[in-house]
Amino acid sequence: MDSIFATAELISSYTRSQAIEDGVLIDMTQEPFGRLSREAGIRWPIAMTAAAFQAFVAVSDARGHACQDIRGRWWDVVCMFRRTRQEVSPTEARWTLQVRDPDGRTRKKSLKCVSGPSDDLSPCLTFMLPDED
Repeated sequence: MDSIFATAELISSYTRSQAIEDGVLIDMTQEPFGRLSREAGIRWPIAMTAAAFQAFVAVSDARGHACQDIRGRWWDVVCMFRRTRQEVSPTEARWTLQVRDPDGRTRKKSLKCVSGPSDDLSPCLTFMLPDED
């Protein structure tokens, strides 16, 4: 039986590669992030939404971020994903971790990971804020 979409005309598409090029997604397979992900035991490529990257990984010049660096913050994200993630479905996981904000306060924040196919249909992960899709 043929799909009802077999003869449908594709109007528009937006690929993962385009989202990375546009800055909507951050390619976390690039160094220094890729090696840290592999050390944490993650084998699939990871991209992170720009909003999640700013909230969890990026470090500002603010006094509250003193002694913070992006490598350490990314390590915390991937390690907590590997150790404490809770399955929502076979393709989605959610977890929380403590994050120091630019104001110096530490807050418990949540992340979501969606697994799915990359542009070439190979498996990949996308880390995002819980209200993103």
